Amino acid sequence: MKKKNLILLLLLIVGMISCSDNVDTIEEANLKYSLVSPDNVRIAKSAEDLNSKITDGKGTISNVNYIKTDKNSVIAIIDYKIDSEEISIILISGIENFKFPKDAVIKLGNFSSNISKTNGEDDIYISCIGKNCCAPGGTYNPNTQLFTTFCKCESGDNSGCTMKVSRKPPEISQN
Repeated sequence: MKKKNLILLLLLIVGMISCSDNVDTIEEANLKYSLVSPDNVRIAKSAEDLNSKITDGKGTISNVNYIKTDKNSVIAIIDYKIDSEEISIILISGIENFKFPKDAVIKLGNFSSNISKTNGEDDIYISCIGKNCCAPGGTYNPNTQLFTTFCKCESGDNSGCTMKVSRKPPEISQN
């Protein structure tokens, strides 16, 4: 009798785990972007979690693209919109080496030990401030584990772009 109850309990636990996995799969199947990088690193538990983390619930994530890294790190380019302002940032986790252009203007945000709104202690966000065309980009070299980042405009005129590096996503300035 005890053996039968133990088997029923195990089946119930397996069934509950399977159901919760299916809910995530259904939610993620409806997204236009993936919450998991090609290297199988999850950037958020759900779309709502990512939206809360990036926009503090004030905006909408429109797209996530990944730069190929290794299994212990992630570089995600996240596009989102708050009110009518479109913003693009890079979420970086697990990368130690950075190379910035020699003429880059970099503003460091406040780095604090309160990481309750980030994915982990080593999350970094890179955004570009300036002209409407300023957008972050970069490349990753898995051999050197070096992420080379930049701010750019499609027109090639990057003179009005300023790079911002922070522990949290940029906030929208209230005019």
